[in-house]
Amino acid sequence: MYTPRKINNREGQNLFLNPNYIIGFIDGEGCFSITIHPRSDCKERCEIRPAFEIEVSIDDKDLMEKIYRSLGMAGQLYVLNYKRYKKWKPHVKIKVSNLKDLTEKIIPFFRKYPLQSKKRKSFEIFCKIVAMIEKKKHLSKEGVEKIVRLRESMNPKGKGFRKKRTRLVREIRSLSGNSK
Repeated sequence: MYTPRKINNREGQNLFLNPNYIIGFIDGEGCFSITIHPRSDCKERCEIRPAFEIEVSIDDKDLMEKIYRSLGMAGQLYVLNYKRYKKWKPHVKIKVSNLKDLTEKIIPFFRKYPLQSKKRKSFEIFCKIVAMIEKKKHLSKEGVEKIVRLRESMNPKGKGFRKKRTRLVREIRSLSGNSK
């Protein structure tokens, strides 16, 4: 498990944040997600990707850099600048989708410093799915169906488009030629 060391920069400013501050920030701005995409070239006809993300306005880039360092520099920290939107202000994002970073840095951090909001439930389900992926259970039909059910219970009223479980399972099965 990653434990941040106290390191100061040249101005004497602490480069790491208090874990409790990070927990509060993630409770408000963070996201634990599982994306499931039907794919004909995968064994179980779908690709399952767990990810942890935080995205905020570029105004908070320094803060995001501190969070990134405090989380063991897991994943990637990058700037998003969509010039096609006239009123869009650039954003900075941390995205962790590498299984090793998730299991060795992100999950242990949030186990040691538990989330306080309803996001804790999503995190616990996220951990179950990541554990299933580590055990290669996502490579079986039963495992995929269980992951789909678990994912649907993570944040049923969350933002964004969610495919209904039955529709997603039907799409995956149709790719494999199994219509049951």
